[in-house]
Amino acid sequence: MRREEIDRVVAQIDQTRRTEHWRDHDGRPDGRAFRPKPTGRIPPEVVRAQTRCRTAAWRVRNDARKAPDSHQIGMSLLHALVTSRLSEMTWTDRDLVSRMLVDLQARGFSVVEARNVLRRMRTRYVDPADRAGEPDGDCGAPLPLAGEEENLPF
Repeated sequence: MRREEIDRVVAQIDQTRRTEHWRDHDGRPDGRAFRPKPTGRIPPEVVRAQTRCRTAAWRVRNDARKAPDSHQIGMSLLHALVTSRLSEMTWTDRDLVSRMLVDLQARGFSVVEARNVLRRMRTRYVDPADRAGEPDGDCGAPLPLAGEEENLPF
């Protein structure tokens, strides 16, 4: 092919690309992972106020959708844990409790103190009749009887 012919084919392909394969930049999602900082410096007080406003709007949207946040989900899981009987807990449930305790220990918390917190919550939220024979703030663990279920993991 001669040079003129090559230039003509390239121009034709480019023309086809522009007319048939154009992108609507206004209708596309923003694909930038790192946004450039604004050119002018925004005072820190204004940035904090904007953040508070965004957070408040996010909370209102979550409230309207009745969507729980991670703290509320965590507290519900904790409530389910402390109000469960050991006989009702599956192996998976016990595994999650042990994973929680290992995670807390890895982050520098005392497992003994974590168990104490769980025990105090169980004492507070479970009826005393349902806790008969369990250790609480006033007494220790009961003496095991033959065939009796083992103690909770906390």
